[in-house]
Amino acid sequence: MARLRRKLDRKRRYQPILQGQATRQTRWLFKQAGVALPPVRSDIRWTVEETMGEPMYSLPPTARLGDAMAILQTHRISMVPVTDAHGTLLGVVSPRLPQNEYFFNFNVEDYLGHLLTLEDVVPSFSLQALKAQETGPAAIMPGSFRVANGAEYELERGDVVMAGASAKVVRDAERRGAQAIILADATLEEAKIAAAASKRLLVYFYPGSLLALLSSLSLAIPVRTIMDVAPETLRPDQRLDQVLSRLQQARHALPVVDAKHRLVGVLSQSDSLAPAKRRLILVDHFELTQTVQGIESAIVEEIVDHHRVGGIETLMPARVDCRPVGSSATIIALKFAEAGLEPSPKEAMLLLGAMISDTLLLTSPTTTEVDRKLAPQLAKRAGVNLNKFGHDVLRENDELADAKASKLVEKDVKAFTRKDLSFGAAQIETVDLKLLTPARSEELRRALGQLQLQSGWAMAALIVTDVLQGCSRLLVVDTNEARARWILEGAELETGRLHEGMVSRKKQLLPFLFDRLDQFQT
Repeated sequence: MARLRRKLDRKRRYQPILQGQATRQTRWLFKQAGVALPPVRSDIRWTVEETMGEPMYSLPPTARLGDAMAILQTHRISMVPVTDAHGTLLGVVSPRLPQNEYFFNFNVEDYLGHLLTLEDVVPSFSLQALKAQETGPAAIMPGSFRVANGAEYELERGDVVMAGASAKVVRDAERRGAQAIILADATLEEAKIAAAASKRLLVYFYPGSLLALLSSLSLAIPVRTIMDVAPETLRPDQRLDQVLSRLQQARHALPVVDAKHRLVGVLSQSDSLAPAKRRLILVDHFELTQTVQGIESAIVEEIVDHHRVGGIETLMPARVDCRPVGSSATIIALKFAEAGLEPSPKEAMLLLGAMISDTLLLTSPTTTEVDRKLAPQLAKRAGVNLNKFGHDVLRENDELADAKASKLVEKDVKAFTRKDLSFGAAQIETVDLKLLTPARSEELRRALGQLQLQSGWAMAALIVTDVLQGCSRLLVVDTNEARARWILEGAELETGRLHEGMVSRKKQLLPFLFDRLDQFQT
């Protein structure tokens, strides 16, 4: 259906989804057609990954505070993530964090060496070295940055002095144990003359005013020294409605990381504001209990089905194409023709496979003349022999002998309600009903009972259908054993009842169950 809609409406993006894991038959069919399986999506409520903003900005730990501020101001965002070369989240920098806010309002006297060193400042401001230590290069020492303001100023050994060009200030800084001095408010020649007063002090020249240097010195602080190393994070698969309260209480946007703690995105409050409602096209089901979670917050635009009209309520008027044919694939094939289009060979193979599965190779009582007419046309378009391909399709659906019983009963089960009684009806198809031994029947009944309890149903029924012989064995579990025996018409609960000619859940099993339930007297 998604492929047809893409051809009819190229302005919108249509994405097919599976509500559960594909069966072996479905996987085989898509492989034969050379088409990738749609993604599995049982819940269509928005996730973090779908709503997080783009593009994403991040910095390496060697970046400076000035780099972070440039990104924050240019892009008007509240936080910058810090990552390593592999994309692993190391921390975040944000002016909204108490431990970061201080550094966005610079106070030079309090910048200690463990936050900012001469090694950080020299390359950040392209300082020119005027005089190196006579004994050769020395390791950078931790120390504070001090301003020589003309009067006696506080200075400890290893500190870095910032001052106007003055030989006196240079000698004084050297005498008091400074490791370096940065000269500003001077020409290069004036700075060189002042630097000559030093014997062993590192002297650097800043081609600007001392005030400009002071006001921008904090920009050289490495983000690794001030980042929040344990920020709150989100996972991409989390539902948006489940993280909204955390996002609203957060001081800044939250980083989104994968299972290996690698950054995959950022989610801000603005990203999460009123995301658009999903628009859905429901195919092959009309019951609320059979559709995806979150449908109540979505807009159902269209329903394409061949089952009975169920209890789905839509927010807006929806286009409904519900036809009494053997398969929803038949309806889609007809819609291609009605639009003046022809399915591609791959699309024809998928439609034919679905039709064969639903109609048991055109033998089910649900099969109509429309199905019988379309099947050979689709086979020709797909380039396959109808009977051979049909038997291959049905054979791929036979897992009766070796699959886990719990997997089998959940493979094709639908929920229904009759008056006040809720129940599930499952179907398993086989090419040989002899595989349903008494021991296998008991395994399936136990699994069916577990499914009944988990789903909160009063009853659950299962038909195991021999698609070649055209008969089914009915198994029932019920909270009311008398009602189960009534439905089985006196047959043993352990082995169930054989129904000749019963192959359709929709046209045969459900009417039978409804009739027996209506007649049952407590």
